Amino acid sequence: MPAKTTVALVVSAAVLVLFYAYGPGPGDGKPAVVAAPKAGRSLSSYFNLGASASSAPVAVPAFASLSAQLKLLAASGTPEDAYAAYSLLDDCIMFQAEGRLAALEFERGSEMTAEEKAAEAQLCGSMTQRQKDSRLDFLLAAAKGGVAGASSLFLREGPFGDPYALRDRPGDPLVLEWKQQVLALLTERAGDGELAGINTLMVEYLSGGDLVQKDAALAYRYLLAMRLVFDDILVPGATNPYQDSYWQGLRDQLTPEQQAAALDKANRMAAKYRQHARQAARG
Repeated sequence: MPAKTTVALVVSAAVLVLFYAYGPGPGDGKPAVVAAPKAGRSLSSYFNLGASASSAPVAVPAFASLSAQLKLLAASGTPEDAYAAYSLLDDCIMFQAEGRLAALEFERGSEMTAEEKAAEAQLCGSMTQRQKDSRLDFLLAAAKGGVAGASSLFLREGPFGDPYALRDRPGDPLVLEWKQQVLALLTERAGDGELAGINTLMVEYLSGGDLVQKDAALAYRYLLAMRLVFDDILVPGATNPYQDSYWQGLRDQLTPEQQAAALDKANRMAAKYRQHARQAARG
C-alpha cells in the first residue's frame, strides 16, 4: 500500500482509538468532526515532510520486467528507490492475492481497468519467493534512510514478515532484537517530526501490546505533538481532535511535572515538523 494512503488511514484510526478510550467530547456526546487541512495540500501530504530527498528517483522504463526494475532500483542505492522497490513487490503480492490494487483504486477513486489488471498480472507473474522476501530488506533500507512512513510500515510487516511473531514468540532473541530495532527507528523518526512515527508511537503507548507496554506519559507526549502539528495543518477555526478537553482522561493520569515534560518533548517534535514544512515550502 502506498505510504501516503497508509498513514492517512492511521490518523483516522488513531482518532477513533482515542475517542473510544477516553470518551466523547463535551456538548452533544459525539466526537468532533476533523476539519479539512489548509487549502492547497491534502492531509496525507503532511506525513511526507522530512523524508529523505537527497536525489531524484531513478527512471525505470515502464515496459521493463519486474527483475529489471528491481535491479535498477537497487543499483541506485537511495532510500527513495529502496522504498519504490518495496512498493513494487508489495503491490505484486497484493495483486496476486486479490486480483486488484485496492490502495490504488482508493487513492484515485476508480477501479483498475482490464488493461491495467492485465499489465500488472504480466509484471508480477514472474515474481519469485526470494524477491518477495527481499521486500523487507528494501523497506528496512528505506526506513533507515528516513523515508516518511517506512518505519511504521516496517512495524506493520512484523519480524521477518510475520506480523504475529511479536505475539507468538516474545522470548525469541531474534524477535527481541527486531523489536528493539523497529522501536529505535520509530523513536528516531518521531523525534525528527515525522507524523507517521509520532502517530504510530502515540497509538502503541496508548493501547500497549506486543511492541511496548502501555505508558500514559509517553502516549501523552506524542498526543501533544500531534495536537501542536494539527494546529498548524487545520484551517482557522477548525476543531483539533487532539485537544486536552477531549482526551483529558489521559492527561489526568499524569503529575504536573510529567505533563510539563511531555509538553517540552512535544514542542521539540513540532518544531522539527515545522522546520521540514518550511523546507518543503521552499522546494
